Amino acid sequence: MLAAAGALVLLLLIRPGRNTRTEVSVCQPERRDLVESVPASGTVRPVVEVKISPDVSGEVVEICAKEGDHVEAGDLILRIRPDLYLSQVEQASASLGTLRAQFARQRAEERQARANHERNQRLFELNAISAAELQHSRTELDIAHSGLQAAEFAVRSGEAQLKEARENLLKTTLYAPMDGIISRMDVEKGERVVGTSQMPGTELFRIADFSRMEVVADVGESDIVRIETRDSVEVEIDAYPRRKFRGVVTQIANSAKVANFEVRIELLPDSLKFLPGMSAAVRIITDRRCACMTLPLESIFLRDKDPFVWTVDQDDKARAVGVNTGIQDLDRIEIRDGLSEDQRVVVGPTDAVGEKLKEGQKLKPTAKILHHE
Repeated sequence: MLAAAGALVLLLLIRPGRNTRTEVSVCQPERRDLVESVPASGTVRPVVEVKISPDVSGEVVEICAKEGDHVEAGDLILRIRPDLYLSQVEQASASLGTLRAQFARQRAEERQARANHERNQRLFELNAISAAELQHSRTELDIAHSGLQAAEFAVRSGEAQLKEARENLLKTTLYAPMDGIISRMDVEKGERVVGTSQMPGTELFRIADFSRMEVVADVGESDIVRIETRDSVEVEIDAYPRRKFRGVVTQIANSAKVANFEVRIELLPDSLKFLPGMSAAVRIITDRRCACMTLPLESIFLRDKDPFVWTVDQDDKARAVGVNTGIQDLDRIEIRDGLSEDQRVVVGPTDAVGEKLKEGQKLKPTAKILHHE
């Protein structure tokens, strides 16, 4: 009996009593400038880069520029062997000559048939020939006229074929379509290439304007709705550590590629040189608030999907208070209403904020209360 009584007394001594307080860290809301942003990663590339493929197929017989060369619009870049297309021009020209001769002969026959029919009309009016003879001459005129039209159409077709052959011959010589730098040269002399008339065609080279560069970044669907064109961007490029560059959002994809949306960010001019393929990390600024009331992110918990915080009242008891939040950065969140600046808010420990604290629970706010300076 004495042993049991002693154990009961010991249990009562070590069991937490009603006056036991939960130790928590607290702070007060602070007014700060907040910048909300969306982080993403991407690669650098020219804003304008033209891919050049040939319109005709054949063997590359001359290359007049190399990768990295600066070219101007109209500069000769390469030639494709023209022999086949020169032969096609000659054949089309000869064929057109034959068609034109046939047209001339058919026109003479039509004139002859017309003159014969007109003479027969006069003779028929004088009752010198029968109606059957007049109808026969009329039929011959119709046949001659149809033959003349067919010959005319054949000449037009021959002219079109000759024009196409000449154009194909001209297409064996490729010129720069714009001022810029050859960013890629994907063909060698002697290589056979396929024209765009057959499948997609062989990409020969690219010309880019390196004076305007952009970062193409992938943004997730949960963040893309917050981004708008003309949003300002902070850019960090791996090739230039500890440097930050500025940019602006110029284009946002309307559809996703593998759950991400492509966002194009044009880099503002800088003295440093940007090259295609450089890796970049971007921070897209989506909103700003000046001197707004803020709390650390870890002070917020959700109750039925609504944001709440634990406050400490004058009796050091926990009170759950619903708040209306706004933008946030990596550390803090805007509190639009629900709190006053002199209230104490629980910020830790994390498990206490999220799960353990109960309404009216006695607290021991041991951390230093942070005031706005």
